Amino acid sequence: MRDLDREETYLSDRRGLALELRDLVGTGPVPTRSYPAPHAALGYGEGHFAARLSGLPDWTEEGTLFVLEGGYDLGEAAALSLLAETERVQVVKVGLRPGVEVYLSPSPLNPYRYLRFLLLATGQEEALSEVDRALLEERKRLTPEIPLEENPAKFLAYTLVERIPLLYAPFHRPLEEAAQSLFARIGKSLALTPPHSALEFFLTGLEARHEQGDPLAALLLGEGEAVRLAKEILETRVDAIAEVPAPTGSRLAQALALWYRLAWTAYYLALLYGVDPSDPEVLERLREAT
Repeated sequence: MRDLDREETYLSDRRGLALELRDLVGTGPVPTRSYPAPHAALGYGEGHFAARLSGLPDWTEEGTLFVLEGGYDLGEAAALSLLAETERVQVVKVGLRPGVEVYLSPSPLNPYRYLRFLLLATGQEEALSEVDRALLEERKRLTPEIPLEENPAKFLAYTLVERIPLLYAPFHRPLEEAAQSLFARIGKSLALTPPHSALEFFLTGLEARHEQGDPLAALLLGEGEAVRLAKEILETRVDAIAEVPAPTGSRLAQALALWYRLAWTAYYLALLYGVDPSDPEVLERLREAT
């Protein structure tokens, strides 16, 4: 197995995604004008998680609607933008499409940048500062120079080798899909998310192989009673369980800190499999087609 504490393992990172991960905090566009309240946000592709995290409604009849055009919307974003724009509503397009007001080049780390823009545009600088502090605190123990025994992202990546992550974040369910996207796009690996009735799914969906242990690794994100019950149910139904407690802070800061840790985990997992964690060229053709 490859060694994450050896330099040659990082030769697979041909485009330097580790540098983008390390320097993520504070990157991305900033608003150049004010946007009238009330605010709403619609998110697609890379912008979907940010819109969910922002806590903003997805529609408004007045004020400003931010449309986060992060790809794969099949024309829906443009159609809804035309529908929403009236004398009482400004539509602000942010993303990778031609003609947007605020441009972002594609990246698997863009959920942070979309969220950062939304928080600044809606006057939530204090919330952004807390998020940034949480990510910088996480970074202290996640970068490649931190050895395995002190690096929770490296350790978690080793746990996931040859296993399929099963993601559960009861305190913030959108984090599950965001993490699934990280494992796919960066880790080049399949991950599973449960349906809304997650505990029922854990109890029944793996029953046929109860006590045999499918090659699944349950990632229990956060803490609380739901996590405790999930662990009790899953410990005889999956191959491994990894509990990933959230750091202290607001719900928003906790969600972003866990997302950031899992981004590093997906990065290390790609290296353990010997594949480039950066985007393949075929993704650009897919974005153009959708």
